[in-house]
Amino acid sequence: MTALAEAIKKVATGPHLSKDLSVEEARLATTEILSGEADEVQAAIFFIAMRMKTETNEENLGILQALQAYTLQESADVEQLMTIADPFNGFNRHCPVMAFLPPVLTASGLPTVSQGVKEMGPKFGVTHSQVLSAAGVNVDLTVKEATQRINQSDLAWSYLDQEHASPAVFAQQELRTRIIKRPSLATLEKMVIPIKAKQNHLQIGFVHKAYPPVLAWLSQQIGLSSALIIRGIEGGVLPTLREHSNNHRAFPDKVEACELNPADFGIEQDTRGVLPNQETVTAAETVELALKAFNGQTGTTYDSLVYGAASALWHTGLQATKQQAADHVRDVINSGKAKAHFEQGVG
Repeated sequence: MTALAEAIKKVATGPHLSKDLSVEEARLATTEILSGEADEVQAAIFFIAMRMKTETNEENLGILQALQAYTLQESADVEQLMTIADPFNGFNRHCPVMAFLPPVLTASGLPTVSQGVKEMGPKFGVTHSQVLSAAGVNVDLTVKEATQRINQSDLAWSYLDQEHASPAVFAQQELRTRIIKRPSLATLEKMVIPIKAKQNHLQIGFVHKAYPPVLAWLSQQIGLSSALIIRGIEGGVLPTLREHSNNHRAFPDKVEACELNPADFGIEQDTRGVLPNQETVTAAETVELALKAFNGQTGTTYDSLVYGAASALWHTGLQATKQQAADHVRDVINSGKAKAHFEQGVG
């Protein structure tokens, strides 16, 4: 009997009889799926049964290890690297302006890579890929090409698509759409690290209160230097702009609660995030708003970029206080430095 079949026997026996998998059992079952050798029905049963049972930390780690093993990996010649991962299934209520966070962070001294896919069910919202493509950015780079961009001091940011970084994971898209409910892959794929530096940071969002301890523990297990775990808009990496939010920070030796308040960054807004002018969120409008912000036009998009970038700079210790971080980011945007880094990535 295969590793996947053995796993299903343990996890798909009902709420009272189901048993948890070890790290190794979860890794082997997921590896069988990613290898392309698994029966599609069994793969669907596995992910649904795991969701219904609720995955343990060890099961999540095993799945994540399999995802990482099936990911192409490169080393960047930079001291620190931030990986940001907005939801791969995108946004449908707010414009995903955090697609433009990487050039702001790199212009502020923190090389950054964002990752995602062109589209993902069941939400099929507007993604970083769609937005950056509309802005003229090449969203089909190999891991090696993306790493080369990170190594360029006048660029130092990139977008990396799962289709090129983790082809075997990307191949599960149709299966995931057909099973409708979001499997554990939807959370764990955001923690895959294709490009590594000497110090590796992750900025990741969540919606449900149960996730921060899981994400924090996993970040420690996979050796990240830190993780900034944000209760963000639509599960993304940007906290609400109109009130404080309860977030978390993870380091190798500790996990701590982290309240972020827009007022501490000099931000006053009466909206959670960047709302579209029309009923529908579009990549084109998101690009238009971001470019206006890069040109110094203040408003919710400008404040979103300041808040997202300043939170990361403060979290990683590159700026001593939240206000200093925010002031630094404003200088980076107003001076045209952020725009210059963005434009280096176009084409």
